[in-house]
Amino acid sequence: MSFRSVRAPITRFRCNLPFFSSLSLFQRGFCMIIKIMVLIRRFSTRIQLWALVTLAAVALYTAQTSTVVHAQANSYRPDEALLKQLTDDPAIAALSLSSDGHYLSALVRREGEENGLAVWRSSGSVEAAEHLPYTRSDINWLAWVGGGRLLISLTQNGLVLYDAHTGRLRPLIDPMLDQAGPRPDQLPPVLLSTLPDETANILLQWEDPAVPGYPAVYKVDAVRGVSQKVLGAWRPIIRWWASPSGVVEMGEGYRGRKQLFFGRRAGGEWAEVTERDYFTGPAHTLLSIEPGGATAAVLALKGGNTRSLWRMDTRTGEFLTKLAAHKKYDISAALFDPVSGNVVGASHVEDSFVRSYWRPDFEEDLDSVAAKLGVEHVSLASANLDGKVRLYRSRTNWRPIRYFIRGAASHDGKGEQASDDIHEVTFGGPTDAGIEQLDWPRPDTRGVWIPLKGRRKRSLGPMHALLSTPEFGPTGKAIVLVHGGPVRRVNDTYSAMVSWLTANGYTVLRPNFRGSAGFGEKWRRAGYAQWGADMQDDVRTAAEWLIDAGFAEKKSVCVMGGSYGGYAALLSAIKDDDLFSCAISLNGVTSVYNLVEYLKTRRFHLLTVPRIQGRLSNRSLVRRSPLYRSDLVRLPVLLLHATEDLNVPYNQGVMMAEALRRNDKEHTFIVLEGAEHQLKRARDRHTYFKASAEFLAKHLGPALHPN
Repeated sequence: MSFRSVRAPITRFRCNLPFFSSLSLFQRGFCMIIKIMVLIRRFSTRIQLWALVTLAAVALYTAQTSTVVHAQANSYRPDEALLKQLTDDPAIAALSLSSDGHYLSALVRREGEENGLAVWRSSGSVEAAEHLPYTRSDINWLAWVGGGRLLISLTQNGLVLYDAHTGRLRPLIDPMLDQAGPRPDQLPPVLLSTLPDETANILLQWEDPAVPGYPAVYKVDAVRGVSQKVLGAWRPIIRWWASPSGVVEMGEGYRGRKQLFFGRRAGGEWAEVTERDYFTGPAHTLLSIEPGGATAAVLALKGGNTRSLWRMDTRTGEFLTKLAAHKKYDISAALFDPVSGNVVGASHVEDSFVRSYWRPDFEEDLDSVAAKLGVEHVSLASANLDGKVRLYRSRTNWRPIRYFIRGAASHDGKGEQASDDIHEVTFGGPTDAGIEQLDWPRPDTRGVWIPLKGRRKRSLGPMHALLSTPEFGPTGKAIVLVHGGPVRRVNDTYSAMVSWLTANGYTVLRPNFRGSAGFGEKWRRAGYAQWGADMQDDVRTAAEWLIDAGFAEKKSVCVMGGSYGGYAALLSAIKDDDLFSCAISLNGVTSVYNLVEYLKTRRFHLLTVPRIQGRLSNRSLVRRSPLYRSDLVRLPVLLLHATEDLNVPYNQGVMMAEALRRNDKEHTFIVLEGAEHQLKRARDRHTYFKASAEFLAKHLGPALHPN
């Protein structure tokens, strides 16, 4: 067929420019081929030769460049030993001391699986521990009751009790003995109090069969496994509060968006003492009933912008005494004497936790322990009933929590002898303080304040963030790591991911964007209904600060995060491709609309949905969702999602991966089979850390120190 013979059909396709856009993809391609053939005929042989040489040179350059990039991407090999060290469960976690001081329980590392529950004598070795048939995922909570009895709340099968004296494990409530007691398949139980004058008995909250969905209070004999209902359930109370002596003094309930507190009057009757709107009213968080039962420790917003620690009258709801306050930061917790139950101090978070005590003996004890151990940030975790055996913990920002025990009895052949020595609790038995078994990366972390940008800054002030650089200094490549929640905040405690990223040469910036907790009520409420708006602007501001401050260049920054942080990373892949080179999302929200609909199926959705949706329409929620804007994604994306995620359902990840595939966007989707929202299993963390490092090396280039 001659050249002329193929021109007639093209004329009928109207290849001229005004009609070109109306042609099908096949027709456009055919038109382009014909036009190129026409151009070639018009040029001389010399021009044709020049064009061919140029095209060949471009092709050769492209091939060489592709080879270099490919080699660079594959030249990265993760440090498998460090990866295992950072993603393995801690050797010992959640260590607790029995009330008689004779036993310890902890989640202890077991090779190839989750940490398992173990119990051993406080004067002995972990190697001699009794291993119970439960892993971290099986346990809601555990508590020592009645000396050497360990009460374990399980995620699936109610409560069990382990008697360390006899080595016996059994259900707490025996259905054969107690037909009227609480059943294991109802509301999760809550331990309200041990009974110091009745060591065999405890006070528990559990669902009342007579009032489904609401808890009654039971007095339970932990030895015989029988119970007695002491206070029946009634709406709307969903949480009871008891004094250390075992008397129920207050109840907390919710009616729609209203938070209600009820107090027990002197005659035994109950009355409502406070009522507030959960979102617009002043915040109230009940922490404990103090000894005697007349007062409670409460975190409250009263007369200022930050939450303070107050002493409140349990019978009237009246605020009596302000115990602790800070002008800039919310008080985050009360500090208790584990022996008496009295409030002895308070803490807030700046870059890291700041604790203050008004009991001089506590300060002196902790200072002397820290000096003897050669460590910082020592706190008292627990103590036995007479306070002679004490369990301390030490936190740093570069390694997991370490535990130290003081006063544990030792065996000398004539019985047990008390000792005032302080030993670190490790595998291999007690060791001298300060011995390090592993070499941990030590990122250089400091707090920074970043001016806000955008329209709705009001009088909020700057944004706090934590900047972590590698030990050997910045490499010019950086990560904006966005926290989840989003009503949480980052602080300078140990983060395995930060250690991993900085060990691989990346500077990490963790912004406490608008809506984060801990910086006062204005900052928290500035995040209401701001998903994809002001909160997202703060992520961009954080990246711009990294670049302006010289820690990275444009397109040498990646954004990553989990849960809400994953959502922010995906939205940055749509909106901020001029700053970022890639995005990583772990269990990230991809559809805000679907998340809100999912939350509405839960019992207390009015305590969560208004913070996300506010007055936004469903259409606005759709517009703020990465899922429905996947055609605009401009960055390579790494998606990981857990199949058993109950916070952000797995289908959110599946739908996003399918949308990216359908729109031919560069992405990798990793399914974490059997994992939950929080990656409790070491193998899931290993997958996440390794995949992230390989993805970053591919799209930012390896950032390891040249030496």
